[in-house]
Amino acid sequence: MTKQKSNVPGTRRKFLSLGLLGGAALLTQKTEAMASLTDDDEKISMLTPDGKLVEVSRKIYDQAIERQKATNPDILQWSESSKKSHS
Repeated sequence: MTKQKSNVPGTRRKFLSLGLLGGAALLTQKTEAMASLTDDDEKISMLTPDGKLVEVSRKIYDQAIERQKATNPDILQWSESSKKSHS
């Protein structure tokens, strides 16, 4: 048997090296994100709906509280505008 070269650009080696580079980039991003959540943050204790006690960072809690929830008029306006755009 003889080896035949394919006409497809790129090789398995190139494909694997790109995969490894992408994985390394994701790992770096995750490490940086985890570093921003340090253990010296103030923790608050909360109960989950099923009764388990968990500790939550005060920063995360404050961010969740500050979020503005959608009101009924906002949802109605959104649904009306989406109906108009699909007609």
